[in-house]
Amino acid sequence: MKSAPRLQPANLLKQVISNDPDICSNDSFAFVNHVSQSLIEQVQQLMSTPQFVPVGRIVRVTNGNGNYKVNMLPIDLMSGDVLIIPENSYLEINSLSTDFDVQFISFKNLPVTYSRPTRMRLDDNDFQRVGKYFDLIWEVIHKPSFSLQTVEYLLSAVMNDLAHMREQAYEQKKMFTHAEQQMQQFTDLVAMYGMKARNVVFYAQQMHLSSNHLSALVRKHSGRTVMQWLNERTILEAKVLLRYTDRPISDIAFELNFTEATLFSRFFRRETGLSPRDYRSNK
Repeated sequence: MKSAPRLQPANLLKQVISNDPDICSNDSFAFVNHVSQSLIEQVQQLMSTPQFVPVGRIVRVTNGNGNYKVNMLPIDLMSGDVLIIPENSYLEINSLSTDFDVQFISFKNLPVTYSRPTRMRLDDNDFQRVGKYFDLIWEVIHKPSFSLQTVEYLLSAVMNDLAHMREQAYEQKKMFTHAEQQMQQFTDLVAMYGMKARNVVFYAQQMHLSSNHLSALVRKHSGRTVMQWLNERTILEAKVLLRYTDRPISDIAFELNFTEATLFSRFFRRETGLSPRDYRSNK
C-alpha cells in the first residue's frame, strides 16, 4: 500500500510563518531563532493537534514554559531546558505561556541519533554554552554563501556536547532503576509496533515478562493501562493521516490494521468523541 505523505520541516513551518526575520529554512534545515507573538498566535491554532516530525529537532527554551507531548510522553518545559526530539516523532503542543520563547533547529540526519525524546535541565553555564552554538549556526547560515557541511559540523559539536552533559547527569543520578529501564523499553516498543500489535501478550513476549507483570509495571509507572497506551498510539497516527492526507478512510483503517472501516470508525469515535469524517472536516 502506498505510504502516507509526511510533512517536511519546511512545509510544517509554512503553516505558521511567512517572511519572519527570526526564521530561516530550506529543504535541509529549519532554524527558529525567536518566537514572535504572531507565531505564538498561529501555533496556538495547532494546539493539541498531532504533528508528524520526520527529522530531528533540538529545542532550546529561552523564556517561559510550555507543555509538549512527544511520542505520547508528556514533557514540561521551562526556561533553561533543552529538548531533543528524535526523527519520525509525533509532537503535540498542549500549552504555552504568553512569554514562551525558544530557539530550535530541525535538520535532516542529525549527526547524533536519539531513539527517544530527551529533556535536559541544564545549569546556567551549560545552557549558555549551548546558546553560543546556536548563535554561531545562525551567523553561518546568514552568510551570502555558506557551506551546509559547516552547519553539520557545528550540529555534531553541539549534539556531542549535549551527550556529554547527559552522561554526567546520569552519573550523578546513579542511572535509571531497572523498572524505569523496562518502562522505557515498553514505550520504545509501542512507538515501533503500536499500530500493528494491539495486545498485551505481544509486548510481554518482546520484553520476556508475563502479561500480568507488564500490566502492573505500566500501570504503576504511568498510571495508565497497556491498552490505553496502544490506543493512543493508533489514534495519533489516525489523526495525522486524517488531517494531512486525503486518503479514503477505508485505506486508513486498513493501514491501521482494522479489518473493516466501520470498526475503525467506532474505535475512533469511542476514543475521541468524533467520527473520522468529522475530525477530518474540523480543520
